[in-house]
Amino acid sequence: MAAILAVGGCEGDSRTAVGVSSEQAAVVKEVARDYQQASVDQDYEAACEARTKRLLRSWDADTIAECVEITSAPRVGDYRDARVSTGEPIKLPAFGPHPSGIGLRVTVRSTLGGLVKHTALRLVPGERDGWLADQTANLVDETDTGAVQAALEGRL
Repeated sequence: MAAILAVGGCEGDSRTAVGVSSEQAAVVKEVARDYQQASVDQDYEAACEARTKRLLRSWDADTIAECVEITSAPRVGDYRDARVSTGEPIKLPAFGPHPSGIGLRVTVRSTLGGLVKHTALRLVPGERDGWLADQTANLVDETDTGAVQAALEGRL
């Protein structure tokens, strides 16, 4: 998945990026959007390749092929119009088994499927260049950077 593309479709949080340069913020927003959009588009191989080995194992997958098999269950509902947006990134300290990285909110909206889903996502530097998804947590009401940090540190 490309890590640097034109930045668009970003919804603002009530706070701005915390501890993250504007250049790095643009990159991680695009990586997060690409990761979530791959799932929305049912490109499960791309979504699985964008995960750390730790996140794969948390889904009971040791390989990309196993991850694809687990995540490719048929959908209930029509989400072909779904769009992904991101919030502002925040630098995160290491927490539990997760290394330090950058957290941000990703939101999926679909008018056809009636879906609005907010997820906190921890991105960490990958084994090669780029960023990989290492942790996800559902967000309910609060979607600012404080809620993202709290969710990824188990406080929500």
